[in-house]
Amino acid sequence: MISSKEIRELREKMGATQAEFAKALGVSFSTVSRWESDKAQPTDTQEEQLIALKQLLENKEVAIDAKKLKKMLALMGIGGVIAIAIAAGLSISNPLGAAISSLIKGSATGKLLDLFKKNKKHADKH
Repeated sequence: MISSKEIRELREKMGATQAEFAKALGVSFSTVSRWESDKAQPTDTQEEQLIALKQLLENKEVAIDAKKLKKMLALMGIGGVIAIAIAAGLSISNPLGAAISSLIKGSATGKLLDLFKKNKKHADKH
């Protein structure tokens, strides 16, 4: 089970407000607030989404640009981001990742991975 601390750290790692994070996950601001204050727990599906997002941010295969990820979440929601990540060849090892992977198997392209990568020039400056 993902803890309230892990949820808050995940949101903060992305540089998202509770409202931005809530919108990306398709829940209300108050839901995220309750998760982070340990007054409520995500549903099983929501927890799978959070774990998949955490795995994506902690992926050792590629340096994920949290700002790009935040923008993508705002545009596509969590399902779209996870689908693109899997299509790009990133591994998401939970039931949600496995389900999406089975749907898009064989459609991966290397260029999709660039959506998640940190800009090399930008990363070298820091």
